[in-house]
Amino acid sequence: MLRGGIGKRFLEERMRRGPILRRLRDRFFRASTMILDPDQTWVQLRKDFEKSEFIVLMISPFLSRQMVKKFLDFSEVKSALERGVNVKVLTKPSKEIKNSKEHQNCIQMLEENDIHVEPIDRLHFKAAFLDDEGSLSIAYIGSVNLLSVITVKGVPEDYMLRFESEALIDELASQLKGLKLYKHLGLE
Repeated sequence: MLRGGIGKRFLEERMRRGPILRRLRDRFFRASTMILDPDQTWVQLRKDFEKSEFIVLMISPFLSRQMVKKFLDFSEVKSALERGVNVKVLTKPSKEIKNSKEHQNCIQMLEENDIHVEPIDRLHFKAAFLDDEGSLSIAYIGSVNLLSVITVKGVPEDYMLRFESEALIDELASQLKGLKLYKHLGLE
């Protein structure tokens, strides 16, 4: 316990500054975070591909031929690959997928385009991590299977949260040990 009323003064000061700090935190959060539906996710993700210099890690448990083909046709993806950006995809092994032949064909399509694909048993996490002009600071986390979702009107939407935070990526990499994010992001 603090002596001489210091504790009381500390609490009073904290109460006085609390609303100011909360507003600053809220402004920062709004400025660095976006909530995106699948179509909005791809609009923003394509912009982020343009700025990436080193790594793009996509985590999509499911793959569909239609979405993988669309992904490979994006000029921003082609440009990133031409610039030497290391594009990786983590996905489920084909044996865990109902339509395993299509899934395996998608893996082959990605690999034929110089995208490294690694199957992860029982994968469910959906995310993407990108560097922003060399700083590993962009993370998308949510419920969108990036390489399989095709939006359909009337179907409940999935969403992604987009964050700009090196600290968040580091925290995720340290907490999600089963995914070995440090390894996949080139941080080990």
